[in-house]
Amino acid sequence: MTLTPEQLKKIVKDFVKKESPELKDVEPTIQDEERSIPKEVERKLELVHPKKTPGKVKVFTFKKTVTAEDGAQIPIVSKVTVDAVTGKILKSTGN
Repeated sequence: MTLTPEQLKKIVKDFVKKESPELKDVEPTIQDEERSIPKEVERKLELVHPKKTPGKVKVFTFKKTVTAEDGAQIPIVSKVTVDAVTGKILKSTGN
């Protein structure tokens, strides 16, 4: 079952709300990415993949700037990579 963009967004926003509460009100930018290893490369390198790698992923980027006590502007960025079909969170990075 393929998830809709709204369902994926809800999954990611719930994850970010739990992991980075300071970004809970930020609207993410969404980027579609295709990830695969070309068949020619697999053949040349004699690669065998027991598990299927996700082909289509979505990268949700949350950005916010906060002001420190001394007036310095500090950017807060968090990226969450999600399998576009299953909604499984593959990777999460941030500060």
